[in-house]
Amino acid sequence: MDIKMAMMERRSIRKFKADPITDDMVQELLEAARLAPSGTNHQPWRFIVVKNQEVKERIQAAAFNQRFLSEAPILLVCCADLSTYAYNTKKRLQELIDAGVFGPEAFNSYPDIDKPKDANTLKAFIPHAMLNVGLAMEHIALRAVSLGLGTCWVQLMKAKQVAQILELPEHLVITGLMPVGFPDQNPAPRPRVSIQDIVFKVVE
Repeated sequence: MDIKMAMMERRSIRKFKADPITDDMVQELLEAARLAPSGTNHQPWRFIVVKNQEVKERIQAAAFNQRFLSEAPILLVCCADLSTYAYNTKKRLQELIDAGVFGPEAFNSYPDIDKPKDANTLKAFIPHAMLNVGLAMEHIALRAVSLGLGTCWVQLMKAKQVAQILELPEHLVITGLMPVGFPDQNPAPRPRVSIQDIVFKVVE
């Protein structure tokens, strides 16, 4: 499927068929996420693939009882791994230098690159990390369309409660939930503002 067609066909799906999703399809979605871009190539996205019905229902309860979360055959819990900013920055930056993206002087932008980072310091990276996870989630959403699957971005939840249900370590910060399955609805396109509305100015 052409990428523009996938973007045009993507919908937020809240009704799913009971048909199971194959493991190969799940791997295709995760591969799409793996290929997403990220700042300094940190790749901080981590995913919990929830198939267990009881666990899905517990997460649903922690997400204001949005029933479609447990009705979808797969529920992805999409997380930002803050530990990537504690241990991997130097390695990732060196990879970019080796690839010719940056010169060695790039290390000058990271004067504290070797300095240990405690949990409080790492919290400053949460917005950056979650933005990168969002990019990976959109890759999943578009790949799902091409496979005949539907998804929905969900951020309305009690994230700490979901983390407790899944017994997640502190360095994993939940960015969003994404139910995945075969759509049992075909919603009309949602209204979109015009291009003129989204371009604030053109600087020439």
